[in-house]
Amino acid sequence: MLVLVLSLQAAVQAALKNGITAIIALKSFVSLSALSASVARPELKTNDYLYLMKGRVFFVVAILLCWIASPSLPQSAAGIDSLQHRLAKSSGKDKAVALYDLTYASLRVDINKAKEYHSQVLTMLDEETDAASLAYLHMASGIFFSRTGLLDSGILSLNEAKKFALQANAPEVLVKINAALGHAYISSGRPQEALENIFAGLKILESNPDKEMELKLRTNVAWAYLELKQYRDCINYGLENLRLMEGTQYEWIALYTYNNIAVSYGALKQVDSAKFFIDKGIRAAQANNDMQSLANGYFILGTIYAEAGKYREAIEQYIKARPYREKVGNPFFIVSDLYTMSDLYYKTKDYQKGVNAGLEALTMAKRYGLALKFEGAYESLGRNYEGLGDYKNASKYFQLWAAAKDSVYKNSSANAMAEMRTKFETEKKGQQLAIQNSELARKEAELQITYLTIAAMLIIFIFSAMILFLVRSRMQKNRLALFKEAQIRATIESQENERQRFARDLHDGMGQLISALRLTIHSLDSPGGQSAVSHFSKAETLLNDMHQEIRSIAFNLMPQTLVKNGVIPALKEVINRLSSSAINITITSFEMPERLDHLKEIALYRILQEWLNNVIKYSNAKNIEIQFVGHENELTVIIEDDGDGFDQSLLTRGDGHGWKNIQSRVSFLHATIYLDTQPGRKGTSFTINMPMAGAVSSEGKVLALPTR
Repeated sequence: MLVLVLSLQAAVQAALKNGITAIIALKSFVSLSALSASVARPELKTNDYLYLMKGRVFFVVAILLCWIASPSLPQSAAGIDSLQHRLAKSSGKDKAVALYDLTYASLRVDINKAKEYHSQVLTMLDEETDAASLAYLHMASGIFFSRTGLLDSGILSLNEAKKFALQANAPEVLVKINAALGHAYISSGRPQEALENIFAGLKILESNPDKEMELKLRTNVAWAYLELKQYRDCINYGLENLRLMEGTQYEWIALYTYNNIAVSYGALKQVDSAKFFIDKGIRAAQANNDMQSLANGYFILGTIYAEAGKYREAIEQYIKARPYREKVGNPFFIVSDLYTMSDLYYKTKDYQKGVNAGLEALTMAKRYGLALKFEGAYESLGRNYEGLGDYKNASKYFQLWAAAKDSVYKNSSANAMAEMRTKFETEKKGQQLAIQNSELARKEAELQITYLTIAAMLIIFIFSAMILFLVRSRMQKNRLALFKEAQIRATIESQENERQRFARDLHDGMGQLISALRLTIHSLDSPGGQSAVSHFSKAETLLNDMHQEIRSIAFNLMPQTLVKNGVIPALKEVINRLSSSAINITITSFEMPERLDHLKEIALYRILQEWLNNVIKYSNAKNIEIQFVGHENELTVIIEDDGDGFDQSLLTRGDGHGWKNIQSRVSFLHATIYLDTQPGRKGTSFTINMPMAGAVSSEGKVLALPTR
């Protein structure tokens, strides 16, 4: 029972050391009282030894599992080195915290290292004046004393730490001190004072939830199921905890869950499953360099073998745990292992070995003043002496065992614990209800804000859409106005260009011919000149040239063939005029109507004439093909050449009026132009889609096809 008390003490401090709710320690104490009552039952006589041993097995298991809430301090060599590095560079409060962390961590790994750091703690206590620093230093000293069996010194140091923590108003330190005091008071047999400190620490932790604490609490729920001997619930809950831990930064907590599940399977006599999980726990302890947990793992494995009746295999596991126990140096667990082995030696009829182990356990318990561990040692000695036939010593130790069962600690009031737990649970539920109401009010306010935000965004969206529509509408009107202005300008320029060309043709062509005719006529009066016949012949030639010039000018202004026969014959006449050129031009038509509207024919003819002139002048084409394809409501005209391609943007950037004239006439026809050309590529395609009667679009468009 002493083992359980001191282990519960360790669990309380370990839980609060890492910020875990002190309900863990409260559950441990409740389980202790229940198990103590079963051990103290007067109807259990010597012949009920097996029942008592089974109860003790779970006492000892409880010792180990109370450590599941131990802090996540660095326990690997690298972690200790990191703390040492921090200690070397710190001073004041930081140094005090580092010494506390190192002392606590070393108590689980190496007792000699813990002694070295505690020596530094005592030295700093004589020099430090800061209240928060003194709180950490006294807490480190109190935990060291408690873990090494000096309970009175530990309680004294922890009470000093509490005074300085209150003075410094440091709740994060105070909760750890309350937990450590609960540990120490339980170990010294003063449960009421222990509960007061545990409950005070629990109150401090209520407002500090986080994921790590949740997982540790859930781990302790599984442990509580184990203490209540609800093994199947412990297994199921533990497996659920493992799923929650998987893939998180808190997988190290799984070490203790493995132990819970293993012990439960062992109690259910499912040795293979128990061994599977405790093997995982041992590997996890090795990976974390956790000597205490590693020793606990071997101890639990031994307990599993013992429950299955494999006593010699169980002893082997306790022997494996011994060097790790000695490395940590905590006498509580060493004594527990020794008298448990003594019981196992009794079961294997190795009575002398049982006596030796029991005497060693009793000697160590007396040396460290571990009075609560006397019971286990007395009982194991009585059983082994009885096996040897030494009834005198057997009677002596059985009497000492009976007296030890009547200790003050075991008769402590379970009602007080139940009352305090009920008080805590009631207050906690009230606080949870208040938190829930506050959360509902907050969510309702957030919902209202969300609705207002959505409404505001909707209004902004509507106004933005209206503004955008008005802006686009105005821009479209401006573009249309500019387009019409450009059309008018292009029409005027086209007319002016036609007038200039007509004037130039009359001046350069007809003007020169008329001048030549005038000179010929005047020469008739010159004596000694050529004969009249010669002059009349020359005049006739000039008149023929004038006739041809007039026809050419008239054709350029308005081809009679276009007026009489339509677009295709007019284009063929143009081609005949270019027959001396090196360019081969062909015209084909499919379903082409005989005639179009007069003005549309003129506009279409001028577009094609302008484009042909551009191709002939600039493309270096050898072949030009013109196709007319008639549809039900549309006429398509395609001009393809094998000349040089060009950059389409040149059409809009140029200073000439040819492209502007084409655009103006395209708009008049409500037609669409597609142009496919590319610099560095041979061949250009110029396509006009012109609606026929009943298929006229709203306005003409000029488009550029993607290059092929």
